[in-house]
Amino acid sequence: MIFPTVKVAAVQAAPVFLNLKASVEKACALIDEAGRNGAELIDFPEAFLPGYPWWIWMGAPSFGHKFLMKLHQNALTYGSPEMRQISEAARRNNIFVCISATEADGTTLYLTQFWFDNKGNLMGKHRKMSPPGCEKIIWACGNGSTMQVFDTKIGKIGGLQCGEHLNPMNLSCLLGQGEQIHCAGWPPMHTPREGQMPLFSPYDMSRTATRYAAMGLRAFALYSTQMMAQDVIDMLCDGTGHPEYIECLPNGVDGTLGGGRAAVFNVAGDCISNSLPHDVEGCVYAECDLMETLGRRLVMDPLDKDARPFALRMTLDRTDYKAMNFEGVQPDNSVSYENIQNL
Repeated sequence: MIFPTVKVAAVQAAPVFLNLKASVEKACALIDEAGRNGAELIDFPEAFLPGYPWWIWMGAPSFGHKFLMKLHQNALTYGSPEMRQISEAARRNNIFVCISATEADGTTLYLTQFWFDNKGNLMGKHRKMSPPGCEKIIWACGNGSTMQVFDTKIGKIGGLQCGEHLNPMNLSCLLGQGEQIHCAGWPPMHTPREGQMPLFSPYDMSRTATRYAAMGLRAFALYSTQMMAQDVIDMLCDGTGHPEYIECLPNGVDGTLGGGRAAVFNVAGDCISNSLPHDVEGCVYAECDLMETLGRRLVMDPLDKDARPFALRMTLDRTDYKAMNFEGVQPDNSVSYENIQNL
């Protein structure tokens, strides 16, 4: 059994806040950059399209309603021109793309990783299983129907977003499907003040969680991080008119913008990529020899050869449940104007 060596790219960048069109254009430019540098897979940060809904941590739900409306208007939808742009960028660069977006399905929003292959086909998507805390104001829960690992020519690839990495059952779902390259999306990273209970994903926690994902999944892990940019402050805090709001944002903790920390980890949890300054946008790159995933699984594979299913087992329900289910055929009760006149 021979597995390939794959060059991957993890993105460290800020979207154009609540502007889907501009954020997609920026994403496509990063895909082009990764393609020019020979990457075969690129991973984007959590909620890159069109930005993370920071207002949920800044006040009552009524405070953020106008931003919620704007988010819905700038959410990614199936078959939209923006989706076609991403598809075209994947195809022209011969690259696999994992990009995280707020997805609109009717009036429901999901936080979704969309997966495109190197021919521009949409392979599928992963919806965040259970958005934590105030995120539930924005995003609905996903289900097992999108907890998928894609078997491709560059290996078995899958991913999770932010706090999903703290649920071992999510990791087990991917481990059981033999994932070899893991795409992890995170918001901006920060260092909390002394004695402060962090609301967001601090640098040490998110990096450690991603390194553990690499070790636990016996996979290479791409650690893609969003950055905090000035346009977020301008929109949510009226520039500097509300300094108390700035304190509610990750950048307010240390008074700086940026917060990017992108990296790629091998199966032992070691960083094997280059790095960028926390306030510089771009991609980090690494070569991933997938034979290392086989070597690590031959030593220990808790959901395959080393499993004890009679003592401990788990079931992934892949049913795409709907709240409203329709049975039978809707009868046609309509009557035309002409027929009504002739009754």
